[in-house]
Amino acid sequence: MQINHHVGRLVRDVNFTVRGEKETKIAYFKLAINDLKDGKATYIDYVAFNKTAELIRDYVTDVGQVVEVEFVMRNHNYTDKNTGQKIYAMQNQVTQFRIYKSNLSSKKAVDQTQVSDIRKSEVTDKDLPPYPDFSSNAFEYVEG
Repeated sequence: MQINHHVGRLVRDVNFTVRGEKETKIAYFKLAINDLKDGKATYIDYVAFNKTAELIRDYVTDVGQVVEVEFVMRNHNYTDKNTGQKIYAMQNQVTQFRIYKSNLSSKKAVDQTQVSDIRKSEVTDKDLPPYPDFSSNAFEYVEG
């Protein structure tokens, strides 16, 4: 099994839903991953289920928050209800995550990101707060 690993910043609020007869809990979210080659961000979607989804809903709460995810890529094939066409897609299914809370006050940068997110439907990399210096001891480590 291939396990993938990303660290990025939360782009918008987590979309949490409960579906089906078994009441499956699902959390959808997007991270901005820093592309070190050209200094721009790549936006990647993730999904989590059941207990992991609940933990993400409860702890991944601030736009701009640094999140580390471990995920597997799964086939997500379904039939479109409207057209009847078979859709073939991949899904990044989160198996574990960690959040990093800054002890330094970065609320101003987060507020600016939230305001810009309201003005535009898609946040660009220049709207996000700067990436933190992970070599410092300025972060509280939280694992879920």
